[in-house]
Amino acid sequence: MKSTIFKTTVREIRESLGRYMAILAIVALGVGFFTGLKVTKPAMLKAGGEYLEENNLYDLRLLSTVGFDESDVKQLNEREGVEIAEGAVYVDFLAQDEEGTESVLRAHSLLWVQNHVVVRAGRMPTAPDECVVDSLVFTRKDIGTTIRVSDNNEEDTRDMFSGTEYKIVGICDAPFYINYERGSTALGNGKLKGYVYIPEAGFDTEAYTEVFVRLEEKYPLYSQEYKDYIDEVMDWAEPLCEEVAQARYVRLKEDAQWQIADGERELDKKVAEAEDKLEDARQELLDGEQEIEDARKEIADGWKEIADGKAEIADKRQELADSLTELQDGKQEIEDGLDQLEEKRIEASDMEEGDEKDGYETGLNLAEAQVKGKKAQVESGLAQANMGSRQLEAAENTIARQEEKLRDAQKKLEDSEKELADGWEEYEENRQKLADETADARKELEDARKELADLKEPDTYVLGRDKNIGYASFESDSDIVEGIANVFPIFFFLVAALVCITTMTRMVEEQRTQIGILKALGYSEGTIMGKYLFYSGSAAMLGCGIGFLLGSYIFPTVIWTAYRIMYRLGDFHVILDWKLGVISLVVSILCSMGTTIATCRYELTSVAAELMRPKAPKSGKRIILERIPFLWNHMKFLLKVSARNIFRYKQRFYMMVFGIGGCTALLLTGFGVKDSISSITYNQFDEIQINDMSVIFSDPYKSMDSSEFEAVMADNAQCYTLAFEESGDLTLGDKTKSFTLVAPEKTEDIGLYLNLHTTRDEPVAYPGKGEVVLTEKLADKCNAKIGDTVTIQDDDMNELELKVSGISENYVYNYAYISPDTWKEQTGKEPEYKSAYVNVREGADVHEVSAAIMNCDGVASVTVNDDMKVRFSSMMKSLDYVVLLIIGCAGSLAFIVLYNLTNINITERLREIATIKVLGFYRRETASYVFRENLVLTGIGAGVGLIMGYYLHRFVMYNIDIDMIAFDVHIAPRSVLLSIVLTFIFAGIVDWVMNKKLDAINMAESMKSVE
Repeated sequence: MKSTIFKTTVREIRESLGRYMAILAIVALGVGFFTGLKVTKPAMLKAGGEYLEENNLYDLRLLSTVGFDESDVKQLNEREGVEIAEGAVYVDFLAQDEEGTESVLRAHSLLWVQNHVVVRAGRMPTAPDECVVDSLVFTRKDIGTTIRVSDNNEEDTRDMFSGTEYKIVGICDAPFYINYERGSTALGNGKLKGYVYIPEAGFDTEAYTEVFVRLEEKYPLYSQEYKDYIDEVMDWAEPLCEEVAQARYVRLKEDAQWQIADGERELDKKVAEAEDKLEDARQELLDGEQEIEDARKEIADGWKEIADGKAEIADKRQELADSLTELQDGKQEIEDGLDQLEEKRIEASDMEEGDEKDGYETGLNLAEAQVKGKKAQVESGLAQANMGSRQLEAAENTIARQEEKLRDAQKKLEDSEKELADGWEEYEENRQKLADETADARKELEDARKELADLKEPDTYVLGRDKNIGYASFESDSDIVEGIANVFPIFFFLVAALVCITTMTRMVEEQRTQIGILKALGYSEGTIMGKYLFYSGSAAMLGCGIGFLLGSYIFPTVIWTAYRIMYRLGDFHVILDWKLGVISLVVSILCSMGTTIATCRYELTSVAAELMRPKAPKSGKRIILERIPFLWNHMKFLLKVSARNIFRYKQRFYMMVFGIGGCTALLLTGFGVKDSISSITYNQFDEIQINDMSVIFSDPYKSMDSSEFEAVMADNAQCYTLAFEESGDLTLGDKTKSFTLVAPEKTEDIGLYLNLHTTRDEPVAYPGKGEVVLTEKLADKCNAKIGDTVTIQDDDMNELELKVSGISENYVYNYAYISPDTWKEQTGKEPEYKSAYVNVREGADVHEVSAAIMNCDGVASVTVNDDMKVRFSSMMKSLDYVVLLIIGCAGSLAFIVLYNLTNINITERLREIATIKVLGFYRRETASYVFRENLVLTGIGAGVGLIMGYYLHRFVMYNIDIDMIAFDVHIAPRSVLLSIVLTFIFAGIVDWVMNKKLDAINMAESMKSVE
């Protein structure tokens, strides 16, 4: 470009900066929206992928009803293609904080290689009694506090832990839980509050509850290559898991058999030893009884001897007393006799000497001698009696001592008798205890035999990442953003092209004379064209660069910030996709420079002399309103002028209408997307699936012990019904789609749990024999219509040929409904009912009932519909930020379009506006004269935009295609009203801004005219 032309172009940019900036802004907005939305999903997946890869999220999760041991893990590690396999432990438990409040947490064991937790505060555990906890539930203030395993837990649960208290040393995020979902449980109210991670030493269990596997091959997150790779891996992983579980099952069974046999031998041995001890104790007690009996006899004999001795002593004492009495009497008689002899001796002294006196004295002496002899005898008898008395006292003392000994012996005998009684009581207790313990032990052995007999082949599950709720939800959410990115930018570029056409058309028309002068001066058509190409191209390229850089940062950052409300992932990194940048640049240049070429082509083909003369004004034409006298004759003059200005300048009319209409269409589409997404939760779980919860059994219901489940139902359920559910594929022509096949046990009661109806709320009858009802999206994807015959194949390769009898409204997952008679007729087998639909009693707590059901034998899982509603509502709520972003961009687009078109309108009518100001129009009247046309065109454009927005909305929703979710495609009346109001608000803002330009118009312009 020659320097003079370049200077002229730069001057043109400076003097018409508003017009130049309009092109730049509209291109920047279009490119920013296009690149921003396009890089959002890759940026989200990159951030998520880096986070999950850095923390080594598992590829496969293996579960088995018999658990795993070290040998199982070793066998898995030896498999080709496995990078690492690690056994892990998890358990749900009632946790108690330091204030005594209980909540349900899930404890996981920390692994060395996989599923690394990310500590947000504090540190990692180093001791068995330390843990890190969920950052969604706990805060930094909780670090240093303890979590206690509540005594209200079942014994089996408490036994899983090596301790009862665990100190919180850190707050963490875990790749296993990247969103807010924590899952359900059989404890408490049925909902998990959060998770804790504990070192493996913090658990006390011999078996692993799960095994995580990392594979050697690495592929991008959510890529089709990764999904195909996992499908291939499943071909060997599932059989290997079954093989490992079967081997453990055999080991457990053999160990159980040996343990039972050892237990029986040990029990028999212990019983024999205990019976021997009891017999010895019994013999000792019998010997003790004999000894007591002998002692009792000895004591009785002793008492008898004492009694006899006492009687003998009493007799002897009586005899002695009688003897003493006789001796005393005799002694007294002797004394009396001696006294008499003394008296006679006195009498003899008075006698005369002689033979008579001698004889008398001799007689007295002889009598005295006899009396003294008797006295001596009596005194000897008294002495002997006294001695006998002392002997009797000694005998009495001896008997008293014997009595004391007998009393002591009697007391010992009583103690011995008590000890003997206690011994017999203890013997009886031990004998009873032995009998009870033996009975209990034999019952345990019998229970063990029964459990062994009832021990079933293990069920195994190999789950990929797609079965992780957070992982799967993140993919669905990113897919929605991608669906929007595929549609909206196209409309932005169309509006950008429209703005460029309008701007450059007005610019070329304004500079028609200048183009003629340049041609007259000898400038080539290419040089002159280059001026305008540089004008529009430079604006487009600058706008493209600004939009590319800002869009690549702002859009993903805003959307990522919104999604971080739901997800716990790593740091976000801006992605500059230069391929998208080149595409954006090419499209921007086509929109700007292409329209410029199309605009200038006609003018440049004209000769210089013709261009230097102004265009002859078009002949006046009557507008449509003038042909309606009833309306036209009653209109005021200014209204007539405005009407003529609106309808006479058709190019401006169409540009304004379609520009404003496009903005209204974008607003309506943004609000419509929100309406279509936000309503599916209510529609699905309040209008279609009207049951309170769904129960999955581990075995067919009719082959399991259902007494506990039925007891819970009797106490808590208003009603329930069994159902057969199985995944399968539907085929019609070359179309195949996955779905869930449902066959309730009692089809006549299905209306209590499922409301089948069309989108027009017309009821759909439940299918009869040989028929099937398909959900709407399933039918749509397979092009199935009522009356068509479809082929259904389940996972067991059973094929059913069915006639479509109805198509029902549905929004979450895909279903096909048949009757149990149909299944039996076409497969030859009775349906295995492994599901149940439950409605709880009015006023009952759904989650408490769910927890009670989870505690029942044979129940594998319980899904509460309220939880599903919360889950999907939260997922859809995060899209509000995306919709607000779209609405904000639509508003910006509306502002730019309105500003540009209004600026052009004012610029090309400067002399007209100056003239009416000279004629005495007040400021407000002048503004009303100009902006009245804008408001009318805004109204017409808004009306056109509503029609455009309706079809654009449907097109957008068609392109937001999530496999398991259908949208309720509709636009609420409120959204229509908001779109119109916002369009007029944007128009009002533009009019307010442009009012200053009206004030700046010089009235002298009205005196200028073309020579």
